Amino acid sequence: MTVIVEDTRTEDRPSPVFTGRVRWAAALLVTVGAALQVAEFLLEPATNEGSAHRIAWWLAHPDRIALSKAAGLLAVAFLLGQVLVMVTIARRHSRKIATAAAVCLTAAMTGLAAIQGAELAALWTARAGHQDAAAAVLDISSPGIPGAVLMVMFLGGALFGTVLINIALWRSPYVPRLVVVFGVSFVVLDIGLSMGVAGHVAALAGGLVLAWAILTGYLRAPHKRRWVRAH
Repeated sequence: MTVIVEDTRTEDRPSPVFTGRVRWAAALLVTVGAALQVAEFLLEPATNEGSAHRIAWWLAHPDRIALSKAAGLLAVAFLLGQVLVMVTIARRHSRKIATAAAVCLTAAMTGLAAIQGAELAALWTARAGHQDAAAAVLDISSPGIPGAVLMVMFLGGALFGTVLINIALWRSPYVPRLVVVFGVSFVVLDIGLSMGVAGHVAALAGGLVLAWAILTGYLRAPHKRRWVRAH
């Protein structure tokens, strides 16, 4: 008796998540937010010298900080769109995980918007000639319950949401596994090691790969093994 193993693909190809002109909008949403965040971090160099030094840099480079803050604020809107696109893709094969990720990432984006607002308030205060008050806005020592809620929404939502959405995307045949590799790199570099530029470059790379997959109708078709007995 001989056993023959044949690899076959599923005959019915699932329909793409996004088709027609909508796929171009989806591809735009998964790339622009990350690109704006890369610009934001490149325009304002990272520093560990405290808020007073940071505010002094703001005042010495008014054009760069204006572009940086504008990019960061605009990024929030596109990042919300990115969340919508990723969750829409992931829900086809991981409904519960994708839904949990949507909740966490929505909280994270809300927290990010609030942080952008606080930094804008500090910037405007500094430009009005009140540098000490601006530093106090950035260095607030007693944020109270609202501040605690903000940090939980932003940090907790970003960490758990990013992990969950990457698990869901890993399971989706519409997403190349390289997208998740870049997603994990973002978590490690940005959240774990506080390497803002490198982390957001990784996020942008993942977005570009996902955009390519959306535009080309990528599908990771699983192989099925069929055992045939021959006498």
